[in-house]
Amino acid sequence: MGALRTQLPEITGIRRNPPKLIIRMGIATGEAIVGTIGASAARSYTVIGDTVNLAARLENINKVYGSSIILTEETYRLSQNVIEARELDLVTVPGKTEPVRIYEAMGRVGELSEKEIQLRSLFGEGLAAYRRQDWDDAKAHFESCLEISTEDGPSRLFVERITRLRSTPPSSEWDGVWHIAEKP
Repeated sequence: MGALRTQLPEITGIRRNPPKLIIRMGIATGEAIVGTIGASAARSYTVIGDTVNLAARLENINKVYGSSIILTEETYRLSQNVIEARELDLVTVPGKTEPVRIYEAMGRVGELSEKEIQLRSLFGEGLAAYRRQDWDDAKAHFESCLEISTEDGPSRLFVERITRLRSTPPSSEWDGVWHIAEKP
């Protein structure tokens, strides 16, 4: 996408204010029904099922996190030999009650820059502090992430979330799961 964005003015002929391309993906692993569905006049080859619905919700949740590719834990587990990722959160998505651990795909194995590796490490430490409700430590880690990458959407989200949690603390039964109530 980075290469395409730089070439976009040349491709489109729009030199000033070219359109900003954004791609978001949600990837989940599980069972699905694949095939041609519908009446003979309106058939469509498609994929349906809980896994497909979850992937669609994760694609949409990228808007909340400012990310591009979100994976379920199972998808990451199966692909960790070929992709680098960082854990983002533990969430419930609209229409579901069971929490889903989500990851952000960061690149191919062995191809992350030192800054990206440092960002992932600091973010993980911030996430651990967040889950134990150590708001000061968590915020400091996420702010350090923003010093590395000012455009890091997940870190920005957690800084904002911590501000909200400080003003309205979670209940004593809080389990660290973030409930995403509606489509972003």
